[in-house]
Amino acid sequence: MKAVFAALLVALMTVSCSAAESCPPTAQQGDWDAACFAGSGQQRQVKPAHLAKIAFDHSGHAVIRIAETLEMVAVDRRGRVVVPGIYYATDFDYPKPRGHLGRFVDGGKCGYFDVRDFKVAIPAIYDNCMSFMDESASVCQDCTVYCTDADCHDSLFVGGKGLQLDRRNRVLRQFDLPTIAQACPGGQSGMLKPKGGGKSWLDCPEDPTSPFKMETSHGR
Repeated sequence: MKAVFAALLVALMTVSCSAAESCPPTAQQGDWDAACFAGSGQQRQVKPAHLAKIAFDHSGHAVIRIAETLEMVAVDRRGRVVVPGIYYATDFDYPKPRGHLGRFVDGGKCGYFDVRDFKVAIPAIYDNCMSFMDESASVCQDCTVYCTDADCHDSLFVGGKGLQLDRRNRVLRQFDLPTIAQACPGGQSGMLKPKGGGKSWLDCPEDPTSPFKMETSHGR
């Protein structure tokens, strides 16, 4: 009987340790399991048992990355997710985007939030968004975005309508976007190549109008 009790105690301790490690103190900068959260969509929040593990910044928020999906979210002091799907993989996104506005995605749409107080500055209503260039950013509707190299150092919009926005979501300019057959520099057609994860990148030929175009050595 004692052996059975001891085995149960060890099992309970293992579960407890596992639960603790799956939602580590945010000061340790570890990933959290999705099970550390309750609810879904706009109702998603940290389970009350894990609130004490969160170290909030001066604005009363904390950023947590979820292990299963690598999604980064911002939560307030009540544990509510106030900014989901934070972009963080490029030099111009969180935590130091230009103009203090970082990108986020919610429900398949993208928008921008202020990294200083985690307030949504431009709601997630666009199909694709580029990082802010100081005072403005380009977004598009009914469009697709393609990387122009395998490592996605740069990208471009294809199809649909493009808009240039200021930091207050005012439209500065609207423009039609090229089709895939005309998307490359000089109106050229590129070749779609697999990128992994079911995605593709657009391999464009050399821009014929580029001042850096390589000269051929005919007759030499």
